[in-house]
Amino acid sequence: MTWNILPTELHLAIGRFLPPQDTRALSRTSRASYTLYVPQIFADVTIPSRSALQSFVTHVPARYGALIKGLTVCTKPGERAVVGEADSTEDLATLLATCSCLRSLSLSLAGSLNVFTITPVFATLTTVHKFEIGCWGQEETAPVSERIAVSLAASLSSLTHLTLSRITRSALHVDNCSPTGVPVVLNDHDVPSHPVLGNELCLPSLLKLPNLKSLDLRDVWIDCDENMCVQGKLAQLERVALSGSMYRDAGLESKACLAWLRACGPVLRSFETGIPLGECRPSSCLGKDWMDAEVESIPSSLPILSDFQVDAERVALDDLPPMLNVLAACEIKRVTIVNAAMCAAQDTFTRECASDEFEDWQDVIEHFLHSNEWGSLKSMELNFGQGTQRVWNL
Repeated sequence: MTWNILPTELHLAIGRFLPPQDTRALSRTSRASYTLYVPQIFADVTIPSRSALQSFVTHVPARYGALIKGLTVCTKPGERAVVGEADSTEDLATLLATCSCLRSLSLSLAGSLNVFTITPVFATLTTVHKFEIGCWGQEETAPVSERIAVSLAASLSSLTHLTLSRITRSALHVDNCSPTGVPVVLNDHDVPSHPVLGNELCLPSLLKLPNLKSLDLRDVWIDCDENMCVQGKLAQLERVALSGSMYRDAGLESKACLAWLRACGPVLRSFETGIPLGECRPSSCLGKDWMDAEVESIPSSLPILSDFQVDAERVALDDLPPMLNVLAACEIKRVTIVNAAMCAAQDTFTRECASDEFEDWQDVIEHFLHSNEWGSLKSMELNFGQGTQRVWNL
């Protein structure tokens, strides 16, 4: 039996098991194979640099944009980048304008974008459900403003999952609470008002996106949100993850994290954090309101949670008991504690460290389970990698 007499369905099934480079090689064997595998080749596209983006826009026919379902773009300079090279906004806008069936978009930006050029294109991406945007370079020299990130996210009408990584806060929204050393964007006042959010293009405004279900803030400074006052009709968020920032002030960040948690609303079920939470009273709303009232104020009580995940890379062992005390009223059913770095490590030294830390964390968890009064808790899981895993089923 030869390849050519196999049914088309079998050709496609074989192609799904091949690595991308092998699929591309197979597509070059005949015109029929090329036609068959082009949709698979372009279904998930990764563009690793600014020069690669320019090359893609220049050489790939625009009609292939309709085949792209997942797009990842990094605008870092190429190895032979020219000093003073133009930004990538035009090329990115040209590419996105062809992606009529795009579902997932990830942008790692080496600099800001021209919001007047890119925002109208984002408004046409009506099929995008998942959006990630982050800063590739240094926040101090090439930041991505929260105003631009929020404006782009709000322009995606079908957005349900949003991830922001190392997005820099705007001086227009931090109320002069930024301490020395924390990067703040000063020149983003010209970002135009958005039809949905108006001029309040701050991170808390993301809670007003109507279809948003999952929000992930990675390495984003939130200390200035300690006194956030979110009012009006909110998204029905089911999951929120706040990793914390290298610029943290422990006390302020803890209060800000709890302020976010309260503001997320009663539908929230899953909460992940790398921020140590301590005992504190809810802060009153000081300064300007983040949003105009539309329906009613959000209650200050913490939401009822099904799942709580702790990032053990960022949270110290001594911080775990206070965190559990703070969240006692959330009626949590499952607690998961994970150290992702140790889970990924394979070298002997790190595995030995993981084993030692695992024993210490295990002792604290067992003490908590012996004395806790959480009637809702069903299980706790501790995961520090192979050989250092345990689940307590209650």
